[in-house]
Amino acid sequence: MKKALKKFRLLFVLALVLQLVAIPSLSFAAETDTETPTWVTPVNYLALGDSLATGVTPDSKLGSGYTDFIAEALKSKDVLNSFNKGFTLPGYTTSDILKDLQANVTKPVFGIGNEGDTAELHKSIAAADIITISAGANDILPYFKVDATTGVPTVDLAKIMASIQQVGVNYSQMLKAIYKLNPDVQVYVMGYYNPFPQMDEKYQTQIAQLMNGLNGAIQTGMTGTTAAFIPTAEKIAENYAANLPNPKNIHLSEAGYKVVSDLFNQKLVESYPWVSKDTLSIVVSNKTNATLSWKPATDNTGVAGYAIYNGKELVGQVTGNILTYEIGNLEENKAYTFTVVALDASGNASTVNPTAAITTGVTPVIFPDIQQHWAKDYITQAVAAGVVKGYPDGTFKPEHKITRAQAASIIVNALKLKTDKAAPFEDIGIYAAETQAEIAAAYQYGIIKGSDGKFRPTEYVTRAQLALMLKRTVESVTGNPYTTEIPAPFSDIDHYDDETKAAISMLATFKIISGSDGKFMPENTAKRGQAAKILINSLTYIK
Repeated sequence: MKKALKKFRLLFVLALVLQLVAIPSLSFAAETDTETPTWVTPVNYLALGDSLATGVTPDSKLGSGYTDFIAEALKSKDVLNSFNKGFTLPGYTTSDILKDLQANVTKPVFGIGNEGDTAELHKSIAAADIITISAGANDILPYFKVDATTGVPTVDLAKIMASIQQVGVNYSQMLKAIYKLNPDVQVYVMGYYNPFPQMDEKYQTQIAQLMNGLNGAIQTGMTGTTAAFIPTAEKIAENYAANLPNPKNIHLSEAGYKVVSDLFNQKLVESYPWVSKDTLSIVVSNKTNATLSWKPATDNTGVAGYAIYNGKELVGQVTGNILTYEIGNLEENKAYTFTVVALDASGNASTVNPTAAITTGVTPVIFPDIQQHWAKDYITQAVAAGVVKGYPDGTFKPEHKITRAQAASIIVNALKLKTDKAAPFEDIGIYAAETQAEIAAAYQYGIIKGSDGKFRPTEYVTRAQLALMLKRTVESVTGNPYTTEIPAPFSDIDHYDDETKAAISMLATFKIISGSDGKFMPENTAKRGQAAKILINSLTYIK
């Protein structure tokens, strides 16, 4: 247990904290105090699933499952408000969880920090910040029976395949119901390991295929959501003797459950927004000056002061009642990342801190029509990077459709592509010289193609066409054709040619797009907000 908690602490620090060589002590009267200031709001953790979530041991007793160790690790860092695994049950299938969701069941509470003897599922989901799910194995195990005497399995392959397919359908419906109740919840789904490693080698290939099929169905059911899949098979396989010690029981040992919880904890550290994005904001007043503003941290005895860092360099300190700091003498057109660290009177420093990045010389544009839009952050980043622009009336119009000329301009500006050659299109003469040059660059780099000497700049770009442009961009920048052996997980693209399907597959593989309900909607016209998101996500792979 101590090793698992130590590992979690280390991961927590490495992933979320700006590691400081030394945090300076502010001149305040010292107190006997070991609690650190924090910006983190403790989370409500809800577990759903089968016996692995409940904590069934290799000798079929009830112990601590991976969910308990996740809760312990969160509690050890003072980031846990409540934990409930009352909706987990040995033997549960995906159909059982789906029925519970549809019926909005009420069950006894088992966990930490919950008040009352029972909880209603819908209310629990709505109140949760983090949800973990492990379900699917029990859907197929009835059709994979092992003779206790001979160790020989009896497999009903047809029913197993049908069950695996149903698992994907059930996950899709489960997650849809969960996100409808709580659109902001962070969901983490456990992948399954080989439950029969001691079985004769001649059966292992078939077992591996079944487990890959099950895990694949789970991930297919997650398509179009923000849920994260946690693979466990490889880590459990590193030490079957310790993690899965009973050949006649598929349940993990305490060591095995800790392996799984470590995998969840690592993903939590990487992906959970422990500090709200709006905790720290920066306004660039001119090319070399900026003002930082932040929300106050909390502390058991009070925040005594704040230390401001540029990267790892301390650039300023203020007392606890001051929540702004002005920084001057910055270099023009340079990127900076600032972090604010809270300290109490005993010198304890916050470990999870707000950070924010700016580029001097770039005036942030605040469009009134994106403030409540889902793509606000992507649009802001794209504008700051010079990839997209707003309209003369001061708006961005994120729901406006994007034309072929605009799409070419966005991609060319994102990569700063130039050419001295003119584009061979007869229908772009009415555009400004700058726009014509952008279209020419897109043509010279193979990103766009015309037809019959025309570019058709005013036609709207579909999602499929935008994907195709990005694929050609990747090929132009890398100098290599893009190929994939992984088909895109969408049911509505079969009628497209191979190049377009490969382009859509590329975006899905890179997790640039996710689709919705298993569909890509390729014929839908791309909108300006969508284009900003796709371009920002693409730049990591294109540059």
